[in-house]
Amino acid sequence: MARRLLSALFLLTAISVGLGAFGHGSQWPRHVAPALAGLDAQVLELLEPMRYWVSGTMFTFGALLVWTWWRMGRGGTNLAFIPWIIGAFYLVEGVYGAVYLGTFFLLFVVQAALLWGTTLALQRMR
Repeated sequence: MARRLLSALFLLTAISVGLGAFGHGSQWPRHVAPALAGLDAQVLELLEPMRYWVSGTMFTFGALLVWTWWRMGRGGTNLAFIPWIIGAFYLVEGVYGAVYLGTFFLLFVVQAALLWGTTLALQRMR
């Protein structure tokens, strides 16, 4: 029972990482581009693909985590490095974002903690 709960929590966290890409990408036309309207056009041309690149990275991270969840559920034992690395990236970005941009970025810290906690617990239950 505990294993199923931890597995479901890992999967929900993985899905939230992937879905974050759509929220991130949708902010460009609605909020970011209008707020930066006074900048040079070349700066905007540089920032827009970078924003969508980050969105694609978030989606890729989510897909990798879902794939890891699926493989671990079928006995894969050497895949834990994936959530550990993604969690480390999210932890660093979350702390930096919370300090310099606002408390919303603590969500990344929570996602990192959930990835690490569920991965560690699932590894120990084998």
